[in-house]
Amino acid sequence: MIFRGKLLFYALRFLPKRWGFVIAAIFMFSSCSFTETKNPMLGNWYGFEMDSTYYELYVNDSLIVLHHHQIGPIGYDYHVEGNLLVVSNEAGMERIWQVSEGNYDTFTLTDSLESIRYKRLDLPKDFFLSIKDSLSYSEFKKEFLNRYSKKNKSK
Repeated sequence: MIFRGKLLFYALRFLPKRWGFVIAAIFMFSSCSFTETKNPMLGNWYGFEMDSTYYELYVNDSLIVLHHHQIGPIGYDYHVEGNLLVVSNEAGMERIWQVSEGNYDTFTLTDSLESIRYKRLDLPKDFFLSIKDSLSYSEFKKEFLNRYSKKNKSK
């Protein structure tokens, strides 16, 4: 399964609320200090929408994937400019987030419209590795649905 920025952008333009979360996540990950050899935003994160709906973010060196129960996993390219996370698409739309690092386990993305706090999520399987194998990806999706069910019941 390959995630293309253009395709993902078109899917999200019909869901403006989710677009904000994705951009926020992208901004946060890319605005971290890169003086170290490893980006501290790499990994798995979770957050809640304003209506308390649970979702997850998976971040590698060039892609942030938003995994939301209603829209599925959607990937976005990102880059960092100083302490800003810049997310854009082929249609020329761009959103810029300021990243506030909390600690190893949290971070916050902020722009003029919203502020989103993310918490680290330890997963038994890596999303980016699972998409290379259909059986592994199927298991990953089941595990996501289990986490989704548990987190939404607790909110």
